[in-house]
Amino acid sequence: MKKRIIRISIFILLICTAVYASGGLKNIFSPNTVRAFGDLTVNFHVPVGKPIFSIANAKPGDSVTKPIDVTNSGPITRIVAIKGVRTGGVGTGPAMDHALTVEIKNGPTTLYGPVTVEQFFAQSNSKDGILLGPLPSGDILPLTVAVTFPSSAGDEYQGKSVVFDVTFGVITGDNVVINEVFYNVDDKHGLKAPKEKDEMDEEKEDKKTGKKDHNKKPTRYKFQWIEIYNPTDKEISLKNWKIVNNSGTIVINANKSIKPGNFALISKDSSLWRFWENHNRTLKIEVGKKFGDGLDVAGDHLYLTDSKGKIVDKTSWGSDTSGFIPPAVNPGVSVGHSTERSTPGFDTDTSSDWTDRAPSTPGK
Repeated sequence: MKKRIIRISIFILLICTAVYASGGLKNIFSPNTVRAFGDLTVNFHVPVGKPIFSIANAKPGDSVTKPIDVTNSGPITRIVAIKGVRTGGVGTGPAMDHALTVEIKNGPTTLYGPVTVEQFFAQSNSKDGILLGPLPSGDILPLTVAVTFPSSAGDEYQGKSVVFDVTFGVITGDNVVINEVFYNVDDKHGLKAPKEKDEMDEEKEDKKTGKKDHNKKPTRYKFQWIEIYNPTDKEISLKNWKIVNNSGTIVINANKSIKPGNFALISKDSSLWRFWENHNRTLKIEVGKKFGDGLDVAGDHLYLTDSKGKIVDKTSWGSDTSGFIPPAVNPGVSVGHSTERSTPGFDTDTSSDWTDRAPSTPGK
């Protein structure tokens, strides 16, 4: 349920000046220029104030490829995006950007293109820009950007030029998202642990009220958990937020807030965390009861609503397809696995955002 936005604090670099005259494509190599903005550090491999490409005297079929290295210096995975903007040039009908093509690669893998520079500009006009993909914390995305003057280009481009800038940024969300759900409990994480008093009390109460467990596959509701993530740049209070599944609603009564770029783990109580490691620094929220009558292994949904009752995110799995737009199947996971977003906070409201995660990663 997130609208994704490209962070405003992006660094703009003059990338290319293309002039059609007489001769061939020429490269400019100089000491590296490195710029840091947000969590990204970008090495453009050019000196300050110099364009990456100076294209002059081009002959049909000429091409220049230059490297750009993007490093995620932040603590979490970030979604890298790029935009191109035409800032100048000479000639119309057709303009030079109508003929030039651009292709962006990571090694042998094409991340974008090849398309005309004109199309690159048009597609860059979207709110998010052009998605290049997730970049884990500490990793480097080694890009190559190739600009080509096609062999089919004619004389109509003589004397014409194009100037364009490129911007890098990270795609962020506008609210908290559900990031991981552990519902299919295994032996290692409490399935066969001795039943605790609160569970036996719940079973007695269910028998009195005639409530039946419709879950055909064994699990332990007490040891189920939900991870949420804040992909925004602001701290968000979770007081009076609600979690809704197919059998009930849980209210977060605690006066707790989730910081930007951080996770929070929601569970009935703290007893389940003895089965897990490397989660101690993560915000814990104990709601005092299981989620509804428990998260169904065969199929269930989760709606996350804010204090005003607005649904800010939702997901589903198995036989329940209501968590996506349009409704779609997010396959149920194997015992001991969780369903998790492939990239924290990356939300297109589709089931393709999700994957079967093993081992599960609470707080990561």
